[in-house]
Amino acid sequence: MKSLQRLLPIPYLLLLVLATVSPLHADGETVLWTGEVQLKIADAFMEEGEYYRAVTEYKKFLILFPDSGKADYASFEIGMAYFKGEEYGAAARAFLAVREKYPESSYAVQAGYLEGISQWKMKNYDRVRVALESLVEQHPDSEYAPRSLVTICLAALDENKAEVSRQALKRFLDRYPGHPDEENVKEAAALIDRYQELPEKSPVLAGVMSAILPGSGYIYAEHYGDGITAFFINGLFIAGTITAIHQENYAVAGIVGGVGLPFYLGNIYGSANAAKKWNLGVRHEIIRKIHSTLAPLL
Repeated sequence: MKSLQRLLPIPYLLLLVLATVSPLHADGETVLWTGEVQLKIADAFMEEGEYYRAVTEYKKFLILFPDSGKADYASFEIGMAYFKGEEYGAAARAFLAVREKYPESSYAVQAGYLEGISQWKMKNYDRVRVALESLVEQHPDSEYAPRSLVTICLAALDENKAEVSRQALKRFLDRYPGHPDEENVKEAAALIDRYQELPEKSPVLAGVMSAILPGSGYIYAEHYGDGITAFFINGLFIAGTITAIHQENYAVAGIVGGVGLPFYLGNIYGSANAAKKWNLGVRHEIIRKIHSTLAPLL
């Protein structure tokens, strides 16, 4: 009763308690408050996109009708309401509860898959693999097993673990020959192979180059405008400092050198960062194509 009081105002609580032991009356007609009625209310909120109100109504159903044969459905729909409301942490917990409490339910396998998707949305990549690998091994004939392998692939790609992604697609092709989406998977696997073979710019090399010759690391990373700007700005500060030293005006040399030092260090850091951005840039288009190719399978 205390848990119900936390969900509902006291007057509403009393109304519900009375409704379970007596019919309600409206315009001379008797309305019995049954589990079916309660679920229809919850389902109506779901259909209207009122996900948080739907959660409350499904929870009320579980409290008022704990022995109902549709308890697994209500529990699953709580997870769906959280998922659609983008409360992925709550959704993952709800789907896990369905799997644990109703392991034989027709909703259990789908709950496991959506638990993995929820963890992916939160970037909890280790938990994605735990949830979905379990599903793949325990329910290999389920429609959600190949979809789980695709999700494992994409989650690993988000972590820049291309080999893990490729292995997930290889398992898909080995386990499900003739699958309707086999061609999509083959195309994505080929794209991952290209992804692994893409050239890279070394951030360390870019930084060293700019330390020796300001701006050269930017040029190496193909940020030509930044390279030219860094070369001229740092060149001016270096020339000013050297000139002041030659004139034995050490105070001015110190000031000019001190002002120029952050630009010099920024040139080194910026070059290394430019190399990283180049690496990300050349991979972005292939990653986009992989996601686009595999998205219909999720």
